[in-house]
Amino acid sequence: MARILLVEDEESSVRALEHYFEGAGHEVASAGQARAAIERAREFSPEILLTDLFLADREGGARVARELTDRDPDLRVIVMTGLPAAEAARQLDGTPVFRICLKPLRLAELNATVEAALADVRAKGGADAP
Repeated sequence: MARILLVEDEESSVRALEHYFEGAGHEVASAGQARAAIERAREFSPEILLTDLFLADREGGARVARELTDRDPDLRVIVMTGLPAAEAARQLDGTPVFRICLKPLRLAELNATVEAALADVRAKGGADAP
């Protein structure tokens, strides 16, 4: 199972995603703002960052992804957004991203993306590789 850092500012989405991924056996930590997410990552050491592209604090998921992948190149980043994928990629400006998931999210597809990201990091000898 994976350590997932969930960065989302909509509380109902946080609760639903935490419930879903914890129920699937993953360890989930969450934050609603960029700075809080960056601090939380220091103590939590996530394997996967699941972040909304835009957050209410205006710093955004792109900043979180950039800072955390600078620290840990093995981190797999999954970005959730309502923007078209090309515009989201432009906003991310070269930040390494495993996949962009378009809203509205489908939990089964999001779970498959998380599982693929986890398999990718472990295949490359990252966190908790067997």
